[in-house]
Amino acid sequence: MENTKQLIIVPTPKLVKCVGRISSYKTELFSLHHAFRNAAGVFKEYAARLGISFAWSETADIQITYDAAIESGAYRLSADGNTVRLSASDSVGANHAFATLLQIINPSKEREGIVCVPDCEIMDAPDCSYRGMMVDLARNWHDFTYLISYVDMCYYYKISVLHLHFTDDQSYTLPSKRFPKLSTKGRSYTPEQIEALNQYAEARGIQLMPEIDVPGHCISFQKEYPDIFGTEGIICQHRESIQAMQELFGELCEMFPHSKYIHIGGDEAQIENWLKCPRCREYALSIGIDPDAEDQKLAAERMYANFISKMAEAIFASGKIPIAWEGFASQVNDFVSKDILIMSWENYYQVTPELIHEGFTVINCSWNPMYIVAPEPAWTPQEIYQWTIYKWTPVHGGSPYIGKGLEISPTDQVYGGQLLAWGDRIATSYPTVEEGVSAERTLLLERLPYLAENTWNKEKQLPFEMLSEKIAQTDNKLISLIEKAENRV
Repeated sequence: MENTKQLIIVPTPKLVKCVGRISSYKTELFSLHHAFRNAAGVFKEYAARLGISFAWSETADIQITYDAAIESGAYRLSADGNTVRLSASDSVGANHAFATLLQIINPSKEREGIVCVPDCEIMDAPDCSYRGMMVDLARNWHDFTYLISYVDMCYYYKISVLHLHFTDDQSYTLPSKRFPKLSTKGRSYTPEQIEALNQYAEARGIQLMPEIDVPGHCISFQKEYPDIFGTEGIICQHRESIQAMQELFGELCEMFPHSKYIHIGGDEAQIENWLKCPRCREYALSIGIDPDAEDQKLAAERMYANFISKMAEAIFASGKIPIAWEGFASQVNDFVSKDILIMSWENYYQVTPELIHEGFTVINCSWNPMYIVAPEPAWTPQEIYQWTIYKWTPVHGGSPYIGKGLEISPTDQVYGGQLLAWGDRIATSYPTVEEGVSAERTLLLERLPYLAENTWNKEKQLPFEMLSEKIAQTDNKLISLIEKAENRV
């Protein structure tokens, strides 16, 4: 890199050439490739929030073009004083190019209808395909406007996946035609809102990953349909319940047609309860598992592997990729499809090296430093920046790496990393839930750019202090974009 101090861009581009001159352009925009019209329209909308009104013009100096030689998700941006040209080979790359332009463009202070862009040449591409942010929507109600702002945050910092934890003990926040009583009254999104969210994210190149977290975290299921899902804190496992859950996941896949990934949950389940339930025991025998086996833990783990596999079948049938939390023991690895991506969060149920050795692809969701549990973020932005996708620092005493951490050799089997916000303490820590949700978003805003930097670039590009100076400026613009949108509602 050279002269990067003159450009404020996060995450840091792979290659930047800058001459130190700022040029002026008319507020006109043109897409030379029809497939990028939506990406250009999204940029136009964001610019309007900043007080910059772009018009469409076939003679515009700011243009987006198609270049087949550029890899998927990558982009090129060239500003030479005469033309600002953005190039990509797909809509994701086009949105990345416009996100960069959004960070470096500013309205002229002297002339109406003019914007200022530094002369530069940028070539850029992400190192990790999976760059994620998760928000827990089930423990506390999040107004729909927050969901829109989370997409804005992902777009601005080039986060590829927005993981939405829609269900838990406290509520089931999705609509359902098949099981309508599942939707928690006053705490569920409408079909129209889900459709609008899909369209909003798709236009911005953001993958939504919806999650139905089972077989644990399921009181909201059992409250309304105990005859199907059971009453013992875990989804009852028998033919009717398996079919019902597969139908729910099929419905979820239809509800999120653009989503590549569907999260099926899989963590913190009291799997031993299956061995006590008469219907579950009968079902276990029908699939070749002895519920009275001497090794009770293994029998329960076999039941777990069956449940996860059945849920994954519904996802695979829809042409999507299932993702599950690290939640099963190594003894049943042969019973779990290696095509299920695993979120390794604690090295508690199974350690990452075992998952890697057995052929699983993992996403780093290390509790330390990637978890936020408002009001206590626990870990600072600097600690997030010191993390890499190959490092885990567990907090549970059951992990063999407690107190010493784990760092593995670089491997393509680590797909990326994710920042996660959990709502366990919001209701008891703030005067109102809305204040807590707002504070949670602030904590995410403060940390997301560091996650973005670490997953866009596996190798550190800048010292922490220099990166933080840049983020202070980019964050100001992002906060303005969010506030302008919410003030319009």
